[in-house]
Amino acid sequence: MRVLKVCMPVITYPQLRLAVEDVTSSWGSRRARLVSARMIALLSEVLARIESEHWIQPKLSFEIWPVVGRGPDSLELGRGLRISSPMLGHYLPGATHVAAGVCTIGDAVEKQVSEGFAASDRLRAVILDEIGTLALFRLADKFEELMQAEAVRLGLDASGVLNPGEDGFDISQQAAIVELSGGASIGVSQTTTGMLIPRKSLSTVVGFGVRMPKWTRGERCARCGARERCPHRRMRMAEVAT
Repeated sequence: MRVLKVCMPVITYPQLRLAVEDVTSSWGSRRARLVSARMIALLSEVLARIESEHWIQPKLSFEIWPVVGRGPDSLELGRGLRISSPMLGHYLPGATHVAAGVCTIGDAVEKQVSEGFAASDRLRAVILDEIGTLALFRLADKFEELMQAEAVRLGLDASGVLNPGEDGFDISQQAAIVELSGGASIGVSQTTTGMLIPRKSLSTVVGFGVRMPKWTRGERCARCGARERCPHRRMRMAEVAT
């Protein structure tokens, strides 16, 4: 096996400016029911404040590790570190390396969301929360594109992405991924229950190898048994917009 040199954490600060159209498009079939002159005005106001006060501060960090051992439900990645999940053998067969990454938009949005709910400004708080989730997914898409480019640079293929908290990938594994990715260098940690801090953060695993299987985030999301309770999928706009 050709072992690659482990990459040091990489931190980027991509621009993630969102427009009103980006937000309303994410509502899908709810869009026709939710969009109104009042809603457009409120979205425009909130987005302008997000940009002027820099509430979204996107950062990502990753490292690429050689796979030094493999168990039935785990991958050994050196320094005594491992990732454990029954889905690894199915989704990452033949992976010679694993990229562990963490993305975050910081904690400013969640603080503003909490203040909005405390002030009974529920609609504004929900709008902010949904914009924060959309921004996080945009950042995650950029991370996936970066991993595809890294795989090409290294002469390998990249798999699709796996995220702890998905069905079959226990959320407790986020602690290992934060450590493997150097997530602390961008201010990301986790609670004793495995939730990431800041909340608008996402940990990710991508397999590198030859002819690695690929899938889209939407395909994984559609198959996930936890999709109905997933905090990143749950949209509450319809509950408060009327």
